Amino acid sequence: MGTDGAGSTRSPSARWETLLSVAGEPSGMKRRRLLALTVALLGGCSDLPGATGPRTPPTPSEPTAAPTRSLRVTDLGVEEADGGHLRVIATVRNGTDAQRTRTLRIRVRAGEARTERRRDVTVAGGAQRDIVFDFIDVQYGDFSGNGSLNSGWV
Repeated sequence: MGTDGAGSTRSPSARWETLLSVAGEPSGMKRRRLLALTVALLGGCSDLPGATGPRTPPTPSEPTAAPTRSLRVTDLGVEEADGGHLRVIATVRNGTDAQRTRTLRIRVRAGEARTERRRDVTVAGGAQRDIVFDFIDVQYGDFSGNGSLNSGWV
C-alpha cells in the first residue's frame, strides 16, 4: 500500500471512494458515479479516424449517358386467330439511329403445355414494328383461361 503525500496508508480504491463518497450512498452507486466520471474524463481522449479524401466526387471529363438498348419489346398482345389458335403480337421499338436485327423468343404456357417460337426481327433506326407469332398448337381458349406469356432476346 504505501502512503499518499499526506501520510495516509489507505489503498487507492479507498481514496477514490472517499473522493466520490456522498453521505449515506450505497457502494454500488459509488461505482456508477466513478464509471460516469471516468467516461466523461476519457471521452475526449479518443482518437477515432475522421473523414479523409475529397468532400465532393470527381468531375468526369465527359458525361456518360446510360446505354440505349438497341431493340426492346414495348407491348405484347394476344388474340384469337381465325382457326381458333393463339396469336401473339409483339411491338418492338428500336431506340437507336441505326437499323438493328436480333432474335426474339416468345414463350407460351397454357395449362401444362409449354411452347416457344423464335423469329429474327429487323427494325429501322428510331422506328417500331409489330411482329406476329402464331401458335397453332395452342388454342386461344386454353391460353385465355390459364396461360402465361413472356418474351426475351436470344
